[in-house]
Amino acid sequence: MTAANLSRRGALGALAAFTAAPAIALPVPADKANALWADRQTHVKRLRDLSAAHTEANAKMPAWAQPGLDRIDQDGNPCGDLVSWPLDTSITPPPLGCRIVRPSLWRCREDFDFAARVFALNSAGRKKARAAMRARMRGIVDRLRERERLRDKLGLTELNRQIESTADAIRGAEDYFHECDDGAPNIVAARLMMGLTNDCQQDATASGNGYCGTMAMALVALKGLLPNLSGLIRNHAAFFVANPEWPLSAMPFALA
Repeated sequence: MTAANLSRRGALGALAAFTAAPAIALPVPADKANALWADRQTHVKRLRDLSAAHTEANAKMPAWAQPGLDRIDQDGNPCGDLVSWPLDTSITPPPLGCRIVRPSLWRCREDFDFAARVFALNSAGRKKARAAMRARMRGIVDRLRERERLRDKLGLTELNRQIESTADAIRGAEDYFHECDDGAPNIVAARLMMGLTNDCQQDATASGNGYCGTMAMALVALKGLLPNLSGLIRNHAAFFVANPEWPLSAMPFALA
């Protein structure tokens, strides 16, 4: 099996290779695979803690600084596309149709270009349109700066930095499993479990109503591999096999 993410073919290949053979009594050394899996798990736990802290801090951001729909209709209801630009709370609903309340810098430029072509037919008109564009842009920049100030105050900027660093550490620990040519049971099982975290939704299950096919295939493969596994990799695989109706988010190896 290649080092690529889990697929049905990969799961079936693992099943064919390791369930057909009799169980082998393997030694349980502190092997490199389990050492790296333990290192990965340390970072996975840290990522979960950081993600929980980020969610808590982000909930304290004001609504105008949160992502939202970019327009309001004539009744003041949000509509349109979800964007990350901050809300301009001074904009009121239009008499009819929709009005942009989360303007972007590029939209300010587009609006100026349109006004210059259609309405500003002389230098005075263009000057007025340009002044309006710059005023809108200053307002957007002010809101962006205030949002960054609030993010720094709540610790979100530092949390984002730590989350990125921890994600890099997880990828570094996983590189060994992806790149090595070893087809040992611990390596195969680790690849299967890593594949689940990349390919499946957090609420996916291996059995029960609405089960995930990829999770189900991994379940069959890991059942076959289980007698030949050792250490923490075996513990995580055994937990998954024993709880097939639990969501991926409940698995100890799953990313936040």
